[in-house]
Amino acid sequence: MTMLLAVDVGNTNIVLGVIDGEELVSSGRVSTNIHETEDECAMKIYSFLNLHNNIQIDGAIISSVVPALVTTLKKAIYTVCKVNAIVVGPGIKTGLSIKIDDPAQLGADLVVGAVAAKEKYPQPTIIFDLGTATTGSVLDKDGNFLGGTITTGVKTSINALSAGAALLPQIDITAPKKVIGTNSIESMQSGCVIGTACMI
Repeated sequence: MTMLLAVDVGNTNIVLGVIDGEELVSSGRVSTNIHETEDECAMKIYSFLNLHNNIQIDGAIISSVVPALVTTLKKAIYTVCKVNAIVVGPGIKTGLSIKIDDPAQLGADLVVGAVAAKEKYPQPTIIFDLGTATTGSVLDKDGNFLGGTITTGVKTSINALSAGAALLPQIDITAPKKVIGTNSIESMQSGCVIGTACMI
């Protein structure tokens, strides 16, 4: 059996997944830290693989929106798995036709999301990804990437509210029981969670 380590590097989290064919065997999430060394990243990868029955990796791929971590992660993956990771970016053949003004500008996260949607679902498709930013990507009936939207992510909005308004606290991202909040926390949850749902 061939095991692929897939690494999705976001601004807030790094998501690790081990894929056997088309099956996700295990997954995990660690915090993104651009100051981590190769050894620190290697220890996290080693620990993740050992937590999941010491999985032997045969190949690796990295999708990253944090350029400062790509080389560090490639070296860490080689240290632990002895494989050279492929990095999603310009020049990698994905089968996705990108119809935006500058295709090289499209984030790797949006590319891999679009490739997955094209593979798994009938077209046309709209893909939403809720992370540090909330993005919407549009594929036409032929699976071509037409463009999309980028706005503030839910947690990013909450952080901005809490930092900019002295009386508004940090809150958990939880859907409120009702749309009309009767206290600050419920009102913020409604605005951020229900507001994002309405926007989408």
